[in-house]
Amino acid sequence: MLLNQVFSDPDTNRRYRVVLEHLSDLMLIDVDSEKAWPFPIPEEEFHAAGYQSISDPYPLVSVEEGSVGAARRDEAWSTISPLLGDYALMFIKSERNRLISQLLISTDKPRLYITRQLRRYWQRGMAPNALAPDYHKCGAVGRPRREIENKVGRKRTVSPGVGVPVTEEVAELFRMVFDGFYLTNEKVPLTAAKDKAVGLFKARYPTATESAVPTLKQFRYFFQTNYQNSEVARKRTPARIYQKDMRALTSTSANLNFGPGARYEIDATIGDLYLVAEDDPNVIIGRPVLYFVKDVFSRMVVGMYVGLENPSWVAAMLALSNSFSDKTAYCQEYGVNIRTEDWPSMGIPAGIMADRGELLYRQADVLVNRFGVQLSNSRAYRGDDKAICERFFNTIQSQFRPYVGGVVEPVNGKKRIGKRYELDAVLNISEFTKMLINLVVVYNTQHVIEGYDLAPDMPIDLPSIPLDLWNWGIQNRTGKLRSCDESLARINLLPYENGTVSQVGITLKGLVYTCREAITAGWFDRIRQNRPSKVEVAFDPRRTNTVYLRPDKTFENYWVCELSDRSRRFRDMSFMEAAGVLKAMGRTKATARQAEEYRKPDSLAAVEQIVATAKKRQKINKSSASDSARLRGIRDNRVTEKETERDQSAIKNNNQVKRDRPADVVPFRSQKTPSNESIDYPDLDAFLEDDDD
Repeated sequence: MLLNQVFSDPDTNRRYRVVLEHLSDLMLIDVDSEKAWPFPIPEEEFHAAGYQSISDPYPLVSVEEGSVGAARRDEAWSTISPLLGDYALMFIKSERNRLISQLLISTDKPRLYITRQLRRYWQRGMAPNALAPDYHKCGAVGRPRREIENKVGRKRTVSPGVGVPVTEEVAELFRMVFDGFYLTNEKVPLTAAKDKAVGLFKARYPTATESAVPTLKQFRYFFQTNYQNSEVARKRTPARIYQKDMRALTSTSANLNFGPGARYEIDATIGDLYLVAEDDPNVIIGRPVLYFVKDVFSRMVVGMYVGLENPSWVAAMLALSNSFSDKTAYCQEYGVNIRTEDWPSMGIPAGIMADRGELLYRQADVLVNRFGVQLSNSRAYRGDDKAICERFFNTIQSQFRPYVGGVVEPVNGKKRIGKRYELDAVLNISEFTKMLINLVVVYNTQHVIEGYDLAPDMPIDLPSIPLDLWNWGIQNRTGKLRSCDESLARINLLPYENGTVSQVGITLKGLVYTCREAITAGWFDRIRQNRPSKVEVAFDPRRTNTVYLRPDKTFENYWVCELSDRSRRFRDMSFMEAAGVLKAMGRTKATARQAEEYRKPDSLAAVEQIVATAKKRQKINKSSASDSARLRGIRDNRVTEKETERDQSAIKNNNQVKRDRPADVVPFRSQKTPSNESIDYPDLDAFLEDDDD
């Protein structure tokens, strides 16, 4: 069976395909000649000539249906297929010419087209796909054509000249511009990169004319064919932005969290509206700070804080303590009545994910040491590490923006709406908190999460609502979370520092405190004793009035310490304000001491002068009496000197008028209404009875 096989002539090295086997004769055609036609050869002569079988030089290509190549193939096949009905007659020249002439009557194709397609059919494998054009060879796929003299592509019809070909040297200039200029700066447009490439081209080829420089189309085509979009995006975008916004997402957050409480995410943002003061609605107080704590598994909002404290550990502490405790009392403070089962997130989670801010400092160590929580901090500029919480800010704020005034507008908002949006503020902090609580409750109990990926063991009839997911996870995964006392949790979450103990009290940040337990223990008695020199004190940075002393390392015990009278100047201040006052007082004291040190030498010089004058006078008026005689007259001398001092200090009135009778005495109080009140100066003993100095 030799049909459709390709053989090589050992004498001429020409290649032939067997296109027909008829009895003992074969029909061969030269597969390389553009004018070849089949010719006969006896099979014995074929074998005697030593024709050697070779691999097919024209393997049939696969043509994509619907493509231009498929259309051209079908057009050629429909044209020559009537000729192949009488296949044996096609190898007789006269019959072949007759059949072709008959075909020309019924088709609009020229004879040359028919003969070429018929010859192509025989030379390339005698199958419809043999008629497909060689589009796969166009453009030299994978091999850029650089060894050329004339510019390839469409010829110019408007611009003068013929252009310049993109040779290997020009391609090297293009790569230098792309790799060293365009891909390293995301703000550089492609046109600016092309200008730089033209500048480098002119520097390398000084004789180049205006019509013989690379064009923008050549530059863009080189870029599109040699650089992938993903590679360009990766190189032109900063790594942190690419990783956050463009990288491939191959998993989900729920896949890494076993159940409710496995990981909480906490984050803060500035609210998108302005508030007014509670006591005066005409006073605009600015934008609130929102803290939300979310459970990753169920997407439930487990804790929140709405206030005016800047994002800090204190505000985060309030949000975390809210997430650990029952929410019914918190909601009742703002007039929202809920059941415990409406917001069941109570207890301590296994882990917390936060920014590299609030939970990065040592104050957060108490979460690990006291509550056994595993802390995780997101990477810098990687908000996608806690995307569950980050995305919720826009979700919750988009629900109240259409209904309230004072919402933050874009940069050109003032021009668009004609006035400052801050002037439309109507809500105070309590009303805004109440509104957010209602929205959060609706979100937890009604909101359907789009795209939530259910685990294999989760039932298909489980709705992706945070409350339902939480309840299912508690029953089937993690169980009830560890509980804790809200007040104890809040105190233990406060920042803490070491304070010193002395007889005046407990000193923290320059302020003095006392507490009943320390007084009972005798820490402040002015005797030698074994009082602790340093103690650990937790404090709320917002108020100086009260701090909490930890007498041991158990976190369960604490002493409430009140501000001492010594530091009454700092009552009802924040610690930041108190630090400012202390600094100002220290500056005043330093200024006064500096003036004292500057003037004190002058006063000492005056003292020395007085003493020197006295010594000089004493030396001049030295008495001849003996030392014992001078010592015996000290008492009498004192009496004489005292009388002289009295005469000098007595009140003298030169205008004194003699009176014949004593002056009239007018009583201040009527004798008919005696009073027991004394007008004497108060006794100092009443003050000295106090324990303080």
